[in-house]
Amino acid sequence: MSLRYLFNFLILLILSQVHGASANEQAQHDVTIQLHWQHQFQFAGLYAAKEKGYFQQAGLNVDIKTGFSHPYDKVESGEAEFGLSGTGIVVEYLKGRPLVALGATFQNSPYVWLVKGDSGIYSAQDFIGKTLTRQSYADDLAAIFLKEDIDINQINFVPPKSTDIEDLIAGRVDGLTAYISNEPFRLAQEQVPYRTIAPKDYGISFYSDILFTSQDYLKNHPQQVAAFHEAMYQGWRYAAEHPQEIIDLILEKYNPQHKSRTHLQFEADQLIKLSLYPTVEFGHMTQSRWQKIAEIYQELGLYDTVGDLDDFLYQEANGRDWPFLLSLGFIGLVLLGLISLLLKRHHDKRLDRTIHDYTQELKQELRKREELEAEARHESLRLQTLLDNTIDSVITINHLGIIENYNKASIALYGYQPEEVIGQNITMLMPAHYRDMHKLGMSRFLSTEQSRILGKPVEVEAQHKSGKAFPIELTISDFQWQGEYLFTGIARDISKQKAEQQALIEAKQTAERANNAKSEFLSAMSHELRTPLNGILGFAQLLLSDKEQALSKQQIRNVRQIIYSGEHLLTLINDVLELSKIEAGNIKTSSDHVLISNVFEECLPMLQTLAKQYDVDVDLLDNNDCVVVADFTKLKQVFINLVTNAIKYNKAGGKVLISSSVQTNSSTLKMTVTDTGQGIAQDRQPYVFTAFERLGQEYANIEGSGVGLSVSKRLIEAMGGSIDFASTEGQGSSFWIELPLSSRQGDTAVASRMLGAAEDSSIQDRRGDNEHKKQRRHVIYIEDNPANIRLIEVFFSRYDHISLHTCESAEAGLVLLETLIPDLMLLDINLPGMSGIELRQVMLETPGLADIPVIALTAAAMQENIDAAEGLFKAYITKPVDFGLLTRTLQAYL
Repeated sequence: MSLRYLFNFLILLILSQVHGASANEQAQHDVTIQLHWQHQFQFAGLYAAKEKGYFQQAGLNVDIKTGFSHPYDKVESGEAEFGLSGTGIVVEYLKGRPLVALGATFQNSPYVWLVKGDSGIYSAQDFIGKTLTRQSYADDLAAIFLKEDIDINQINFVPPKSTDIEDLIAGRVDGLTAYISNEPFRLAQEQVPYRTIAPKDYGISFYSDILFTSQDYLKNHPQQVAAFHEAMYQGWRYAAEHPQEIIDLILEKYNPQHKSRTHLQFEADQLIKLSLYPTVEFGHMTQSRWQKIAEIYQELGLYDTVGDLDDFLYQEANGRDWPFLLSLGFIGLVLLGLISLLLKRHHDKRLDRTIHDYTQELKQELRKREELEAEARHESLRLQTLLDNTIDSVITINHLGIIENYNKASIALYGYQPEEVIGQNITMLMPAHYRDMHKLGMSRFLSTEQSRILGKPVEVEAQHKSGKAFPIELTISDFQWQGEYLFTGIARDISKQKAEQQALIEAKQTAERANNAKSEFLSAMSHELRTPLNGILGFAQLLLSDKEQALSKQQIRNVRQIIYSGEHLLTLINDVLELSKIEAGNIKTSSDHVLISNVFEECLPMLQTLAKQYDVDVDLLDNNDCVVVADFTKLKQVFINLVTNAIKYNKAGGKVLISSSVQTNSSTLKMTVTDTGQGIAQDRQPYVFTAFERLGQEYANIEGSGVGLSVSKRLIEAMGGSIDFASTEGQGSSFWIELPLSSRQGDTAVASRMLGAAEDSSIQDRRGDNEHKKQRRHVIYIEDNPANIRLIEVFFSRYDHISLHTCESAEAGLVLLETLIPDLMLLDINLPGMSGIELRQVMLETPGLADIPVIALTAAAMQENIDAAEGLFKAYITKPVDFGLLTRTLQAYL
């Protein structure tokens, strides 16, 4: 037979073998897969493989059976060809069962500990002393306690029940074994916040849903095993990429548990995440990982030693039976020999050329790889250089808290060299009291993917190598790499800023203490000065008003000088207190609609009297009916101060001109006070509104405190106005204020006049112009100062129908009130023992005493004293007593 005919014969033989094998592959084989639970999205890949025809294309007719336990017995006995189980299959294998693991559906276990969000449980350590349900097949959960060295005898384990979820919600159990795609959905549906603690948080990584068969079936039917393996995971790839379509399929054909679409969607999201697809292919397994899983089971005490796992893992065959392979190999060898004989020379040449071409390609590929590696090393070096040249510490850790990167700034900050910390836990850089918080926060984030500090700068403490703690500002960011979380922390030392901040706080506290001390001093000085002034001015007023023992003209002049000097001293006290209130920010102004002519009418009579003393004429150039928005009382205070200064700092025979005009461009009223005095020196003008600045007049024998203009400026500005001046030395000065015009002009003027008339009528009534029947009246005066008591006794001695009763303490006053209910009470505030405020509060709470009218007569003139007494008294009169004011006030009651 010629070589050509022999060659054709062999070709026909090979084709017949291939055809026979193809025909054999097209035959449909009936196989069964036994599940370990009921239909749900957990088995979506099987449904997709069956309904999309992948099993049929592989020559398989697949029957899917559900169950409630791991199908080891059924697969071993041949009742089912394939099964699905957890990682416990490796225990069965090591105990002697001839089972083969074909592939893992999920790269991470879906079993978790499930706790309520408000349980206070954040890590495995928190389970100590708690009650948990425990499933025997969730060994990766038990391995957590093994890894954390937790004595499980300190945990109360109870068997699972159908009411586990209800028990967890009601608090009958603290945690339960859960499948991430099922039980958490129930809690979410009932709006119960929950938290999961997963094995992967502790570096425990178990596979789940292991496809397996028996060694006998694999040996006898390698083609069917390979075909089932490929078709099933092709179905899973389709299910992961088309979850909505598979959910529709489950709802239609595979839903005996009657799960809702929402539940199936929740299950799909969770399980696809656990599969790590498409980063990791479905079915992927490694022997090293199975070895670690087997070692964990050994530590749990499920068997003695870990044996060889070589026969446990499936090695995919080439899909042909051995007789066919042998015959095909033999024919191939014969054919190859014949071809070699026929084409040796030609083949050798082409082979040499091919080898040469491949060699060149490999060399070029190696050069490219070397270039890429060099570029990668260069880029890595560049990135490390950038990190090393940042002024802030940059540290990267993995999900277990292990330090993986540590830049040069970190060396300076923490004192450790890189080789001392890389590979160590980040907690070595924390003070002890921060370490548990870090572990809880890490555990919480890995289980919930929620954090309160990620991406935000926070102030915490770090620990130097020396053991010293110091404050840092830390910003943490997270990212995922190959399915695992990494965290980068950027930190900077803020010791200097904290020290400066503390210094500012201490300076502020010192300033506040000084300000409080000043206020207390001013309050005390005000009280202590007003008390003797009350006697001086009070008795002087009584001397002047004594009709029975009239003074001589010389005595009248002397007494008036006493009153004048005392009132000047009182003015100085009031100015200082007013400035103190303004500086403390306690100034309060009202927004009245003030008729400017009323200001002139009330203030000018008093100012005209002062002008006569200084031989100065005061002229009001125009008295208009404009209305401004201002505090009526404080505006009068400013006006009096400006005109008083214009009079005092004038010259004999001089003039003071008062004018007012509307500024249409700013909608304000400008009021100007001009004098013909000596003016203000140019070098003194910048200090005009400075407190206690006399502008050189302190040597001119003109009385004053130097605070009037400072107070006036701050009062006007508080009312929304402005104040300014112009002065020429030797010619005089002009001071003016501008205040906003009111929107109510005409009506306010008329109303103001009517109000003035009504007030005049009321004053006439109070003055006693209308006849009142004089009846015996009783007044109680409570005062601890003998001079003040004597002063009021002299004052009331002029009224025959009034009986005055005095007490030197609030306690004595209460005793007197048991036998005498007065028509009026005059009450000092600062008393020994019970204060006047406390006495008044007791009276208001005592039946029969609450309606007694009480007038405060006190040297406590600070604003805080007045505020404390608000609503308690009919009137609040400060010492020194103005007997004219006191007389008018008493007329309403006596």
